[in-house]
Formats: sequence, C-alpha cells, structure tokens
Amino acid sequence: MYVELAKREFLTFVEYTKKDYKANWHHQVLCDYIQAFVTGEITKLMVWMPPQYGKSELTSRRLPSYLLGINPDLRIAICSYAADLASSFNRDVKRIIQSEEYASIFPATTLSSKNVKNSVKGEYLNNADIFEIVGRNGSLKSVGVGGPLSGFPVDVLLIDDPVKDEVEGNSLTDQERKWGWYMKVARARLHKDSKQLITMTRWSKGDLSGRILEAFPNSFEVLKLEAIKKTKVFINPSITQQIDPRDYGGVLWPQRHSRKDVIDTANADPSTFDALYQQNPKPNQSRVYATGFNYGRIVKGISYKKSLPLHYTVDFNTSPYMTGLVLQMEYVDDDVWNGYSEFWEVTVIDKFALKSPINDAQSLGREMELKYPTIKNGFFLYGDASGNSNTGISSAAGTIKTKTLFSDLISGLSEITKNNVTKRIPKSNPKYRSIGQGMLGRRVFLNKVLSGSLPVRILISPTCSELIEDFEECTADANGKLAKPKTKGGVEMHGHMLQAFEYFICNPNSIGYLARK
Repeated sequence: MYVELAKREFLTFVEYTKKDYKANWHHQVLCDYIQAFVTGEITKLMVWMPPQYGKSELTSRRLPSYLLGINPDLRIAICSYAADLASSFNRDVKRIIQSEEYASIFPATTLSSKNVKNSVKGEYLNNADIFEIVGRNGSLKSVGVGGPLSGFPVDVLLIDDPVKDEVEGNSLTDQERKWGWYMKVARARLHKDSKQLITMTRWSKGDLSGRILEAFPNSFEVLKLEAIKKTKVFINPSITQQIDPRDYGGVLWPQRHSRKDVIDTANADPSTFDALYQQNPKPNQSRVYATGFNYGRIVKGISYKKSLPLHYTVDFNTSPYMTGLVLQMEYVDDDVWNGYSEFWEVTVIDKFALKSPINDAQSLGREMELKYPTIKNGFFLYGDASGNSNTGISSAAGTIKTKTLFSDLISGLSEITKNNVTKRIPKSNPKYRSIGQGMLGRRVFLNKVLSGSLPVRILISPTCSELIEDFEECTADANGKLAKPKTKGGVEMHGHMLQAFEYFICNPNSIGYLARK
C-alpha cells in the first residue's frame, strides 16, 4: 500500500526513500509544487528559498530520480554553477535509483552495474557526467552552467544554484555570461513540451531568475519563501492547500535555524540578507535608507497605548490625495536600549488615507473615530509645510476649497473625532544645515536615528507595509528627490509614506530637536 502511494505522491516517495526525512511545512508546500510540476500542471517553475533550507534535496536529488521512475524515457539535464556540483547531484540520484526502496517502487528503472564512460553497442552510459536507463531512452546529464549540452535534447531542465557566490552574483560580466548560456545553450535544447525548474537563492535583480522574468514575464510559476515573514507570501491555492502558518516576523524553519540566529544574520549584513534569505535583492547603492533601516530590529508587533497621545503625519499628493501614518511617542527612563538608559521610543502603529474611500478629511476623521475612540490625551498633526499655503481638497469627489490643506484636514478631523487637533507644522521644512541641506539633511538625520546612533528607538508595525517597502525600496537622485514608482493606474504607491514619516521625525516639536545637538 505504501509503495503504491509512493508511486503517486512525491512527498511519500521522499519519505519512503529517505527514512530520516522530516518535512517542515515549507517542504510540504514545495512538494505540492513539485507534484504539480510532475503532472504537468506547472511546466515552468522557479523556487526561491534561503540557503540550507532543504530545497536541493527535493528539487535536485529526489525529483530527478522520481521523474525517471514515473517515465524512464525522460531526458533530464541538471545544471549548477560548477560541473563538480552538478556531478554530485548525478551521484546522489544514482544512489537513490540503486537503493532497495527505489527498486520496490520503480523496478523498471535501472542503471548499468558498471562504470561505462563511452558509448558502446549494447551498453548504457554510467559516469560522472551522464547515466542512461537500461532498456529505455531516459538519461540524466549533469553539466556546469556555461558547459555544453550539444546533441542532448532535454525534456526536463533542472537548474540548481547557478550562482557561486556574492562576487559572481553582483558581477555584470558574470550575469551576462549566464544569461548568454541560458539562451544559447540550455534553452536551445528544449522543445515545446519541455519543462524547466530553476532552484536558487537570489543575489541581485540581474541574476539568472531576474533576467528570465524580465525577458519572459509571467512565464514561470514562482514559489518564494522568506527566512523572516515580512510580506504576505503568495502560495497558489490551486497548487497546494498548505498555507504559511507564521505570524509576521516569524522564521521559516526554527527547528533548524533559530530565530536568534536568523535575526543575527539579518542584523550583520541587511542587504545580503534581503537578497539571499528574503529573496528580495535591491539596488543598495541608491537606496535612501540602506545604511539605517534594519527590518529585524525595527519591525515589531506593537499596539495602541490609550495613555499616550496620537500623532498623525501626512504627505499630500494628487493621487492619492493624502498618505498618512499614526504614531505614538514616549520618553523612556526605566529601561536600557542600545546603551542608552534614557531614550525616546517612537512607534508607528497604523496607516490611513492611502486610497479611496478614506482619502479626504471627513472620511479620515470617521475612520480615526472608529479605530481610536478613546483619544483623550491629545491629537497632534504633522506634515509637509507646503500644506500651510496650498489649496485643499475637501472631498473624494475633488471639490476645490479656498482653505489650505492643513486647515481642511484639521477641521475634518476635529469635526468627526470631537478632539482638539494641535497643529505642529513649521513655517518651512527643516534643512539641518549642520548636517546637510534640505531633503539630504533630513535623510542624514533619519539614517542616524534608524541606525541607533541617537537615543531614539523606532518601532514599526508590520501592518504598515507601504512604509516598510518605502524604506527597503525607495531610491533618490543626487539632490535627494525620491523616485516614486507608479502603478498602471497612475497612483504613486511609494515614497509618500516615507516622506510623511520624515516630516514627523525631523519636526523640531517631536525628536527633530536632536538634530541641533
């Protein structure tokens, strides 16, 4: 019964041929994707996972042996960054096929009992580069990325770790070399019914996965799993019923990689961690807050404290009209943080007014009232100083009012929430001449705050995903002007949350006064 099940189910096959195998939930997800790959529901699959999380055991050892059991006529090519690593996969697959457990499941799939290096009539190849299935047309060829596949038609192309290390991963020359090999060698051996599976950790936006998806958008199903859950991981429900059981901030495989170890790795080298462990490589050199923002240290589960005032900071725009953040701020003198026995703690607890219908003063006020009915200790407003003079828009319908943006916002918030709103808007945005001019000066200061070099602890709720993405993604030109990528609808989804946060932090009536010290 178990043998018959192992023929039909890939995960059962893995457990039967590897008796000590213990699947974490993410391995079950991966096995479901592989099952869909075997049956043809998926023909092109990318698997992105951190290093040492068990992906190669499934995709490059168990999968080719399972495929050759299901169909001994398949011609499989397995490729890695170096020929010797690809050859090691070759040896591992052979060991599986030659095991008693495998023979009991797939008795028709056998190998030559001796080492056969050259094609001889009546014999089947069995060496470090290729082996053939006795009596059938199937074979497995191993080759390093950049190596030849001439004369070898490929039914299933398996690419595992095409990048050796950071030097290769970020080398434009190496990226171009691997892209050329994929297009001119690997892809050229495929036919219309061929399948492709690419397993890797990400290194840069220009790595092989990045180049393929750029050239052939939406052509591959992608399974992306993060070491630390930061975003809602998309797991296709048509492929698997498994879901990501982690809360935001949870680690992927705590039985093997503890939360402490993962966080320590993230803190040691954030940009490398983002790429290899989060599968989210970024253009580090132009990121505004690359030096200061650290997800593992800053993004925490936090909640509203009724005993503290609310602070609302806003950036105005055309589409959306407003983007804003809700914060709280508290002076702490009974704890120690980063060597400071006294420090400010700033928590970003919520976001409002990203898009309709909560995109005008009145609807924002109603939403505030519903979510924070116990505002009794003050409500303070911050934002871009240009709102002191620019004309406001009072409704989502776009009715132009003669009052200013801030007067419009204050009246709407006061009317609905029945709270006095204290305006903390300077006549002009701070320039911080001692540390730089204009926007550049504000960002130098905020990088200091984020990095912990000042007595300020910043904590951001994971629900403020747009702000977190801004910190991780936003770039700027030499003058400090943010690049704000737009969606197809023309809505600027990035940059405005970040600017709203800057207006609060740098305001001399919050912790901005520290910039003068």
